[in-house]
Amino acid sequence: MKRLLYILTSFGLLTACSSDNDELTPAGNNDERVPLTIVANIGMQAEGITRAVETSWEEGDKIGVYVTNHNATTPYTDEKGEAAGQNLLFTFSDGTNYETYGNTYRRFAADSKKIYLSAAIADVYGYYPYADSETLNPTAIDIDISDQTKQSKIDFMRANKNNVSNSNATIELLFEHTLTKLVFNLKQGESLLTDELKDATFLGMVIEKQYTTAKYNIYTKAFSGESSSVDIIPVKAASAPLGYVATFEAIVLPNGAGNPQADRTVSITFYQKDKDIITNKFKIPSSTKFEPGHKYTYNVTVNATTIAVNTVNQYTEQW
Repeated sequence: MKRLLYILTSFGLLTACSSDNDELTPAGNNDERVPLTIVANIGMQAEGITRAVETSWEEGDKIGVYVTNHNATTPYTDEKGEAAGQNLLFTFSDGTNYETYGNTYRRFAADSKKIYLSAAIADVYGYYPYADSETLNPTAIDIDISDQTKQSKIDFMRANKNNVSNSNATIELLFEHTLTKLVFNLKQGESLLTDELKDATFLGMVIEKQYTTAKYNIYTKAFSGESSSVDIIPVKAASAPLGYVATFEAIVLPNGAGNPQADRTVSITFYQKDKDIITNKFKIPSSTKFEPGHKYTYNVTVNATTIAVNTVNQYTEQW
């Protein structure tokens, strides 16, 4: 998947531009109870975010939704006194399309019981990936990034939409990345033989002593309980930018009160044919603060004559 979701709220706009005949949930009057509907686009084209990265949904992607009373964290209660909206399951299925302004929006189907909105004002919170638990605590959702092999499964995202009712039951949610992404582009240094790094077998990359578990509050966007200081193993990407030999990626916890800034040692281990294994290390200094929803890209020159890996350039962008 991934990974910002842009979910439309304008029923008139969507149906006017619909590429199918399916209808979205219509607006209701004060006496009507209308089911909550979610239609989603993967993009970063709202709230000043203009770059789109990792913009593909996977069949079966699941999001969890909480509906609360307005300006509160208590479960939504409609005008009939019926409470609902705790960890509702919505699933993406490659089906209904809606075209607007050249973008394609997709519906997320409600798999669990539907939530019906009345004229009572509600707030909606969404998160990804969905956790199948009737007792899930939305103020302390477990985050675990120890296994990086399937990054879409640890790419925790959160969204919020306030002032929802039966008059706007098709809502707009903008999902944001809550974690931090690191990208390492490796380039061969002059001290290596021709194509030595290109022809090398990479045994791996390690970011030493990182917190890998925490709790997350979808209402306040706060992390707590950071723990399990272990090595993180980034994943090698399928391709590298032009001029680079390989790219490795990792998702880490952002820095905060429970995860203070510190020097982070990064090691790269490889060997070339029958030669000895080489492990080169460098440090990401503590002056770099990992911010939620940001990606830090390091263009790295690897040298064989020293144990150093020289960072030629590092830049930050919104993820």
